[in-house]
Parts: sequence; C-alpha cells; structure tokens
Amino acid sequence: MGNSQNMNSNDAKLYIDEEMEDTITLILDDTQVECGIIASFPLEGKDYVALLPLTEVAGLEADEILLYAYTKENDEFNLIEILDDDEFDKAADAFDELLDEAAFHEAEQKG
Repeated sequence: MGNSQNMNSNDAKLYIDEEMEDTITLILDDTQVECGIIASFPLEGKDYVALLPLTEVAGLEADEILLYAYTKENDEFNLIEILDDDEFDKAADAFDELLDEAAFHEAEQKG
C-alpha cells in the first residue's frame, strides 16, 4: 500500500478508544464549543488535529469531525483554520487513512 500523503504513521496518534481527557475549546459563531481531540498527525511538513465537538453545535451534524492545522510552542496550542480546499482534502484523506489503519489493526487483533 503506497503512502502518497507523506504521512508517517509512527507519528500519528489516534485517540478514539481512549477517554477524551484532552480537550480544547473553540469559538464557533460566537459560541464556545468544547471538543475532544481524537487524532493528531503530521502531513507534508505540517501538523493536523481532528476534533469532535462534545456538545451539539448548530450547523454541524452529530459526530462531524473538525480538522485544523496546528502549531505547538511550549505549552501553547494554536489552531490554524484550513482555508485551502486541496490542503483540506489531503488532511481529510490522511485522517481517513488513519481510521482505516486503526480498523484494520483492530480486525486483525480480533481475527
């Protein structure tokens, strides 16, 4: 299986099966929304994070994942909105690949 996304899965972290102890608060349309951090992964020299709102948010479907680029300096975590459609598509594909790998490994362990 080729990896055209330049994603090093050793650096990717998926937190789906863990308690969402790591959360971050976003401001969406003037509303504070607490989100669980469900994955972080590097892609093409940038770091990305997948977030799941922990409460219902107007305009978002239930279980809709939010993707952001981020930087981390010391203990400060800075989210960067992904405005470029191509960049967003690549990040979404990399996240989907991360989920597929996790599902494959889980099925392999059960099998």
